[in-house]
Amino acid sequence: MYKLLSVVVVIAIVIPTLTLAVTPFRSCPNGAPTPETFEVDGCTALPCTITRGQPMRAVGRNLVSLVSTSTVEAYIDFFLGGLDLGIPTPPEIVDACANGIDFCPLVQDESFDYTFFKEDIQMDVSGITVLIRVGLRDGDVQIGCIEFDGTIV
Repeated sequence: MYKLLSVVVVIAIVIPTLTLAVTPFRSCPNGAPTPETFEVDGCTALPCTITRGQPMRAVGRNLVSLVSTSTVEAYIDFFLGGLDLGIPTPPEIVDACANGIDFCPLVQDESFDYTFFKEDIQMDVSGITVLIRVGLRDGDVQIGCIEFDGTIV
């Protein structure tokens, strides 16, 4: 009986640890709120590897909105040496309420998750490490923002 209980306890501790793949991130310079955790598929250390033409999925969990709003715009920017590379945010992810937020409208002081998913990352650069900034806003109001490093391959 005790062996079975020991096995159950070990499984209960190990399985959640194996599935949790937290990606390190930094706060944005604009002071926007950050999620409790951030996960990029397959990335547990920076820089993350971002493969051109392949899907990219990232999840911010437990982000607390500072405002109530039904209009949330997602953006993603790429920087090299402090310079914005000018790569436009894919239009299909801009409306975060329709694509990525688990529920809208957002309610002030309530947490939510945001999933960024892009079927294929199209970039004209390769072999460089860039700063990637992913954020959410309602007009000029920043709802959330994180930065992480990624190497484009």
